[in-house]
Amino acid sequence: MKLVFIFLYLILSLHFESSEAKCHKNTVAFQNNLTLSKSVLKVHCKSRDDDLGDHFLRFQDAAYNFSFHDHFILYTRFKCILSKGANLEYHKTFLGYEADKYRRCGALYAWEARDDAIYLSTKDEPIKLMYSWDKD
Repeated sequence: MKLVFIFLYLILSLHFESSEAKCHKNTVAFQNNLTLSKSVLKVHCKSRDDDLGDHFLRFQDAAYNFSFHDHFILYTRFKCILSKGANLEYHKTFLGYEADKYRRCGALYAWEARDDAIYLSTKDEPIKLMYSWDKD
């Protein structure tokens, strides 16, 4: 019985590893468009397996982004915290990415921090308001 499980595991591993080359990585990107305040944007994202640390974006810096493949068994999720303001007193915690029940390939989640709120655009949808800022 143990041998059967090992055999199934090997078959599944080989299948998913070979399909990795066909499946482009998903990307999550953050852009600082805080035009009125010209404030620094702090980005911190982490998943079950990876803590990506703090990243600081000045107004109109190149976007900060990271790419990954969805986990083939466990749902991939990245919880993110965005902070802005002189003392980072404005912030929002949200799911920057959450896997679907079907594995995604090449998804793009482009988050844009503006003075009034946080917006999201994806490959398939135009930009839309997602979250208002919370204040300490």
